[in-house]
Amino acid sequence: MIDFNTVDRIKKSSIEERIQIIELILQSVKNDIQIKSKTVGKTKFRQFKIRKFSLGEEVHVNRDEIYSERGF
Repeated sequence: MIDFNTVDRIKKSSIEERIQIIELILQSVKNDIQIKSKTVGKTKFRQFKIRKFSLGEEVHVNRDEIYSERGF
């Protein structure tokens, strides 16, 4: 929330004071970004389950025959 009285005081202040305020705000934002990047960088590993399924029967593949048909 913006306090408009503070904004009016900033508008009436000198350029040097306004620049100093901007630098303070920028430093605050940089600190917030660093804190968030440290927490975001840590990924949690989750286990997952693999469902087994059957294709009906075991399939035997002759790779030499397959590659010979392709011209390899």
